[in-house]
Amino acid sequence: QTYLLALSRLPLLLFTKQLTTIRTNIHALDITSPHISRRDFATISSISSIGIMSSSAAVAKNSKKPLVVAVIGYTGGVGTCLLSAMKQIDMKPFALVRSSTMKINQGVEVPVDYNALGSQILREAANIGGIPVIADVTASSKVQEEYQPWLSKGISVCTANKGIFAGKEDTYQSLLTASAKSGAQLRHETTVGAGLPILSTISSLRASSHKIHKIEGVLSGTLAYVLGAVAGGKMTLSQAVINAKELGYTEPDPRMDLNGMDVARKAVILARISGLTGVELDALAIESLVPPALESCSVEEFLSGLSKHDDEFANKVKAVEATPGSRLHYAAKVDLMSKNPKDRVIVGPMACEASHPFNGAGPDNLIAITTNFYSSRPLVVQGAGA
Repeated sequence: QTYLLALSRLPLLLFTKQLTTIRTNIHALDITSPHISRRDFATISSISSIGIMSSSAAVAKNSKKPLVVAVIGYTGGVGTCLLSAMKQIDMKPFALVRSSTMKINQGVEVPVDYNALGSQILREAANIGGIPVIADVTASSKVQEEYQPWLSKGISVCTANKGIFAGKEDTYQSLLTASAKSGAQLRHETTVGAGLPILSTISSLRASSHKIHKIEGVLSGTLAYVLGAVAGGKMTLSQAVINAKELGYTEPDPRMDLNGMDVARKAVILARISGLTGVELDALAIESLVPPALESCSVEEFLSGLSKHDDEFANKVKAVEATPGSRLHYAAKVDLMSKNPKDRVIVGPMACEASHPFNGAGPDNLIAITTNFYSSRPLVVQGAGA
C-alpha cells in the first residue's frame, strides 16, 4: 500500500521544489501568534496547493502559475487572519469581498455582484496566465449558492464553510460534478477538524487502495472538555457546562454545542469523503446532551435548570466507568461496513474501553480511521481543533 500511495501522488513529485518552498514558508509563520490560527494555516495551505495541483507541465520546468484569489469575508476574524497569513507568504488577494461591497484589484468599493466577481477573476487569470481561486471564509449560505456556477466556469473554491457539504446530497454531488467537468478544484479541508489534515488523509488513503471500514471522531473541543470534566465525578454536568461557557469554549447558547448538530454535520462530511452515499443530516441518529425539558427555554433558564439533570448524567458516566479504564466521549462514528443503514452514521455519547484512542485525546480533536490495511490498529490524526 505504501507504493500505491506514492504512485497516487506521482504528479506532485514533478513539483517537489515548489511544494517544499510553500511548506517552508507556511511553517515559518508564527503559529504562536494570536492573530493566526491553525484554521488559517490549513486554508492558506489549501489555496497554495491549488496552484501546485492545477498547474500544467510548465510547472515541471520550475515556473509557477500565479493565483488570482478573491477572499470573501475578509473583515471577519478568520478573514483578517487569512489575509495576514497570505501577506507573510507574499500571496496578494486580487479581490476583497464582504457582505455588501467588494473591491477588485485595489479599486474602489462597489456593491457585491458575484457573477461580475467571477468574470473579473477569470479575465485576470486569462491575462496573466494564472489560476482563478475564490476563498470563502464566511458562514453564508448565499455565498455557497455560487460555488456550483464558479466551479462550472473553472474557478477553484477553497472554503471553511461546512454548510453545503453537510447539506442535501444531490447539491453536494453537483459540486463534485462541476469540479470534475471544469477541472477547477474544490477544497474544504477545514470543514472538519479545522487545521488538522483529516479530509486529505482520508482522500489519500482511498486513492492508494485503502478501503475505509470505519471512522470514529471526537470533533468538538467543547464537548471534549465537558465530558473530560465529568469523568471520574470531578464535576457535575451543569458545573462543566457553566465552566466551559465562562472560559469561552461554548457558543453564547451552550445548547448549540450540546445538541450535537455541529458534530453531526462533520460526520456527514466524513461519510461522504469516505465514499458513503445516501447520507442526509436530517435522517441521522443524533443523541443530544440537552434535556428535552430545556430545549426551548431561555439560556438563563437552561443554565439554572441543568443541575436537575446532573444525577441522571452522572449515572451514565458511572455505568461506563464501572469497566476499568473505560470512558464516555461524545463522538461521531461512520461505519461503512454496517449492514444496517441506520447504524452507518451515529452521533452521540460513546463508551470507549481503555485501549481506545479517544482515551488519550484530552481536549484535542481526534480521528481514528480503520481500513483494510489499518485493521487491528486504526490510523490516528490528532491535534488542536482550532
